[in-house]
Amino acid sequence: MNPLRTAVIGLGWWGRQIVACLKESPRFRVTHGVDVAPATAAEFAQAHGLELSNSLAAVLTRRDIDAVVIATPHRQHEVQALAVVASGKQLFCEKPLTLTAAGAERILDACARAKVVLGIGHERRFEPAMEETCRMVTSGELGQLLHLEANVSHNLFAKMAPGNWRIDPADAPAGAMTALGIHLTDMFVSLAGRPRAVRARSARVMREASGTDHISLWIEFESGITGAVTCLSSTPFHGRMSFFGSGGWVEVKENGNVDKGLPSDLTHCNAALERNVRSYAPINTVRSNFEAWAAAIAGEAPYRFTSDQILDNIRTLDAVVRSAAAGGELIRIQP
Repeated sequence: MNPLRTAVIGLGWWGRQIVACLKESPRFRVTHGVDVAPATAAEFAQAHGLELSNSLAAVLTRRDIDAVVIATPHRQHEVQALAVVASGKQLFCEKPLTLTAAGAERILDACARAKVVLGIGHERRFEPAMEETCRMVTSGELGQLLHLEANVSHNLFAKMAPGNWRIDPADAPAGAMTALGIHLTDMFVSLAGRPRAVRARSARVMREASGTDHISLWIEFESGITGAVTCLSSTPFHGRMSFFGSGGWVEVKENGNVDKGLPSDLTHCNAALERNVRSYAPINTVRSNFEAWAAAIAGEAPYRFTSDQILDNIRTLDAVVRSAAAGGELIRIQP
């Protein structure tokens, strides 16, 4: 297929990461960038050969753009995503898709009507150690899946000014849930199925923190599997995900954030208590996700993220935010 002529909306830290990650992909040609402060992105746009503007509307009227990537503050996603779909272009949206289940339903319904393949920014599913974990779970190598646990914490945003959108509760409710936790619940939903209930607590633990810096949550799935997630935004990077089955368990330890290019370590313990530890070299997971999305657009293979999984993950986020705001009240998720 011809490369998708692509515009990236939002040229902040992660929008620039996407442009750089797609630079060598034969599936994409990123030609346009949109940012509300184009002067701050001018040097980057010139270095990457992007035509730069401050208007999404102007990009959507262009016939020489096939696909649009949204990498803007979270509360802007719904309106922008619906505009992209209405324009007839393919849509890739950074996580979280929206901040509410109702908003996610509107986007998914619009994509279905327009026959648009929705791409979503959960590149962790493409990490080699996580792919091996998923293979072991789905093949039955761990026996019956029973419980999932994760703690992914990072002080990347700890020194940001209080007004920055990445720590503003309007864009990033429940602490690091939208920055870190949303990736973990995506992984959980992909393996455990539909969530049934959520209980969450958030807090400001470090006195000098700019805002809420702790989120812990418990999930019960319709399958009976349970999950637990903790994310701290005031501690140096820590990444650990554990998957427990009746015939063994797996723990994946990440040594750095996805943009650092560090290996991940996988420990597998079987029913005989034999442990096997192996390391997985990093790959360009952002490119892997985008190229899987492009393959789905071309009709070559189904996209790894189903509409049900995408919606269930946002239903989980919605429930986490409501539970944390209510002091840990149990929130039942209605399908």
